[in-house]
Amino acid sequence: MTEQKASGGNSKLMLILVIFLAISNAATLYFLFTKHQENVEIVTQNTDLTTEKNELTAELNAMLARYDSVSTDNVEMQAEIAEQRAHIEELLAEAEKHKNDAWTIHKLRKEAGTLRDIMKTYIVTIDSLNTVNQGLVVAKAQVENQLSTQKEENQELNKTNEKLSEKVKLGSKLRVLDLVSEGQRMKSGTVSRETDRAKRVDKVKTCFTIDKNEVSKPGKKTIFLRIIDPNGEVLAFGQTQDYMFTYDGKEGLYSRKEEVLYENDELDMCLYWDVKEELIEGKYIVEIYAEDYLMGTTDFELK
Repeated sequence: MTEQKASGGNSKLMLILVIFLAISNAATLYFLFTKHQENVEIVTQNTDLTTEKNELTAELNAMLARYDSVSTDNVEMQAEIAEQRAHIEELLAEAEKHKNDAWTIHKLRKEAGTLRDIMKTYIVTIDSLNTVNQGLVVAKAQVENQLSTQKEENQELNKTNEKLSEKVKLGSKLRVLDLVSEGQRMKSGTVSRETDRAKRVDKVKTCFTIDKNEVSKPGKKTIFLRIIDPNGEVLAFGQTQDYMFTYDGKEGLYSRKEEVLYENDELDMCLYWDVKEELIEGKYIVEIYAEDYLMGTTDFELK
């Protein structure tokens, strides 16, 4: 009887051990499976970012190759093409420098899209100019054998070609030149001087030139200034709708805005932002927007 009880006890103990081992193995398998899924997700994210960076690099290189394939005798067009190529090369360098930064790669892809649209306009314009020039060569050969009235027509064609060359400006979006921003200390009245000491800054002065653009529609333009402090906060007088605007399809704060009359020619202007609270040390980013798109950006540092 005693042996039977001992045997029964051992059986129960073995059953408990088997159940415990089964539960332990199941928990271990679940942990390993979950860890594997996390690793797969991380690898997938890294792969997606690498793919997006490679696609961006390929797109930019394709644009460079496309520019290399076109030719024009127009000096102004040659200068503008060289400028666009330099911009594309800058984006390639940025993409390589920030290849692990998803936000930067996304931003560069958007810039690449804008450059691609500009390039398409350049190609169409160059083709148009080449076509016009070819037509003028044929017309000139015919006019030389005709009466003075036909020679006058040839002169008019030459004038038309010159006007077309002068008006070749691509893209309607405005851009800024010579963008500079700095801290200023008020000494007395309206007299001020530059300072890089955070505690002494009374105003932030930002000056720039809106570039000439004959394609853009003339008229009143709303210019927005955004000053972003080292903590990533926009310097504004309030976090209300009064200081919100839409740019690049989203809403954000602006530091101040100014309405100007733009007549397709260069326009110099300066914007000031009055400091209400003492600024902190570090790097400040300054952005200039025309209505709903970025025109230019710069930065300055305070100690």
